[in-house]
Amino acid sequence: MVLVCKHTLSYYKLDILLERIGKKAKLQFSLVNTILLMLCERLNDPVSKRQTFFNQAEYIGLEQVPLHHLYRSLDKLAAWKEQIQERIYNTGRDLFNQRLDVVFYDVTTFYFESEQETEGELRQKGFSKDGKIGNTQVLLGLLIDKDKQPVGYQVYKGDTFEGHTFKDALSSLKKRYQLDQIIVVADRGMLSKENILELTENQGYQYILGEKLKMLPKEVQKPLLELSNYNKEWIMNEENNLVVKYHIIEHEGRRIIGTWSGSRAEKDRNERQERIDKATLMQNNPTLLKKKAAHYFLKNDKEENYQIDQQKIEKHQKYDGFLAIATNVKDMDTAIILDHYKHLYQIEHAFRTFKSFLETRPMFHWTDQRIEGHICLCYIAYTFQIYLSNQLKKNNTPLSENQIRKALDHMQLSLIDQAGQQYYLRSTQTAQAGDILRVLGAKPLPDMFHNDQIVRYL
Repeated sequence: MVLVCKHTLSYYKLDILLERIGKKAKLQFSLVNTILLMLCERLNDPVSKRQTFFNQAEYIGLEQVPLHHLYRSLDKLAAWKEQIQERIYNTGRDLFNQRLDVVFYDVTTFYFESEQETEGELRQKGFSKDGKIGNTQVLLGLLIDKDKQPVGYQVYKGDTFEGHTFKDALSSLKKRYQLDQIIVVADRGMLSKENILELTENQGYQYILGEKLKMLPKEVQKPLLELSNYNKEWIMNEENNLVVKYHIIEHEGRRIIGTWSGSRAEKDRNERQERIDKATLMQNNPTLLKKKAAHYFLKNDKEENYQIDQQKIEKHQKYDGFLAIATNVKDMDTAIILDHYKHLYQIEHAFRTFKSFLETRPMFHWTDQRIEGHICLCYIAYTFQIYLSNQLKKNNTPLSENQIRKALDHMQLSLIDQAGQQYYLRSTQTAQAGDILRVLGAKPLPDMFHNDQIVRYL
């Protein structure tokens, strides 16, 4: 694990940056060593910083550090988070000579096991994407490329409306990387006149955004909801032969691509029926329905008698299977535009990595600085995970997140005593561990070596 993290840290030249940060802050400990310890734990088995302190003896090749150094290191990550993001972005682009042409943006929430709010601080109550009603949270805005590689992130107060983060994310993108020709892909939550103005006139970017079909004028909705107009097809998934039909219209200077698929129509019908079935069960319990009646297609009279709202159901049915996308991209084939929007699911995968694999939340840091430091640490860990995953895929040895973690966990050393001399004995190297070392350009450790040689190999 230490060997892998050291090589990846060196690949992104973050070791050099962290050394510079440590010298500038006149730290009396190795910032590189401390961050490596926390990254090893985050990728191996995410635990609290306190538990990391107790677990550090498990990682051979790292100096032992006091608990307060772990917390101080988070403070430095928070203070240098922009430079760290830029180093990650620029290193990836320079080494692969890649041109950033499409970026994906979305937001998610990280909750705390706390309901305590402090005015002006990041931890606030808001709409939770984790369903943690009443808990405080922060909002993360994340930008990635088509390979799920990170471009940048920003942390916002927990009560921030997600659409209001878009302008800040775009201006930050322009300021940091001086990008002129890119297409921004985002979900319908980012679609607003203000955001489109920011995209086109202020930043000069092109966009592919989810369109709020139900909010469009009736004269625009009408042709988009007429299935007979959908005479063009796009194969969304060749493996499953999933065909999507589409129809294009122009509206207010943007191209609106209406799409329809049978599988989506079935999904919409099933979800609606679930809500109707639940409404039938809940009709006899008005106290549960007062705030959610409309969600379950129910209407009530003055005497609080709830009835199924058949008119609303019929109105809802006409949207089954339909999804609209808005774009100002003029010189691109429609199939490519649809493919770009399809890949928006990549950012959902990124959020799952943050939340499940790296266990970024629930968070147990209470100050803004420590919260920022914790998220920056998880961002670096995410970068390492995606780098490994992409490199393995390019070498035709793809591994899932759990397979990577399992392979790393098997890369162990045992300290043995032989005739008064101490030696490290390497565990049997699995094929997957060998693949990881190979794509990193790291040499496998000898089967056994003297403990004095640990610095040589790690």
